[in-house]
Amino acid sequence: MDLKDRDADANQRIRTAAVLLFARQGYAATSIRDLAREVNMTNAGIYHHVSSKEALLADLMRGAQQGLIDATERILQGVRSPGDRLALLIGSLTATHALSPMTTRVMDGELRSLTPGSPARDEIIKLRDAYEEHWRRAIADGVSEGAFRIADQRLTRLALMSMCTGTSEWYRPDGDSTLEQVCAEFVAIGLAAVRAPTQAVATPDLSLLPAFPWEPPDARNDPRTAEARR
Repeated sequence: MDLKDRDADANQRIRTAAVLLFARQGYAATSIRDLAREVNMTNAGIYHHVSSKEALLADLMRGAQQGLIDATERILQGVRSPGDRLALLIGSLTATHALSPMTTRVMDGELRSLTPGSPARDEIIKLRDAYEEHWRRAIADGVSEGAFRIADQRLTRLALMSMCTGTSEWYRPDGDSTLEQVCAEFVAIGLAAVRAPTQAVATPDLSLLPAFPWEPPDARNDPRTAEARR
């Protein structure tokens, strides 16, 4: 393995460990020493690859948010019906959180850990808002076209998104329901919430979902992760 490959491998291991630790015990409770111990490196070795713990967090959140945006735009390409767009948004957000629970937990929960007013925090907020704009537009278009009947568009959006993101906490590949069944049920619940017809709605192509190479592959089987959620 040459130097470039070794650096890439170290970067990958550091990011995988950071996602696991940040999701399991929180960013604030994770030190560079914890991270170094997890990947069997020295503190100086960590700083060779990352400038600071906060920069590492921002990099992970940036990659996760941008990956979600890019995947969403691929999934929604050419889809005009508000009902189909909302169904695809519900299904894809549900599946992304189910398949990448550690990454999405960090993405959703650690914005508070970025320094207020910093360029990194402002960038992450801008990316988050760009993603949520797809939801705002789908719901607003459904209301304006008479396809949806909603009393409060913002509360409806927040409720539906919270339902989807919750799969990072409880979904298990070996559970009673397949991921496709969970997505289909959530789509049915979401369309019922906006009082839209549910016949022949679009379903997301799971191959278009974002892939996060730093997602810990066996995090759900780690007893320390389960303990941290209690």
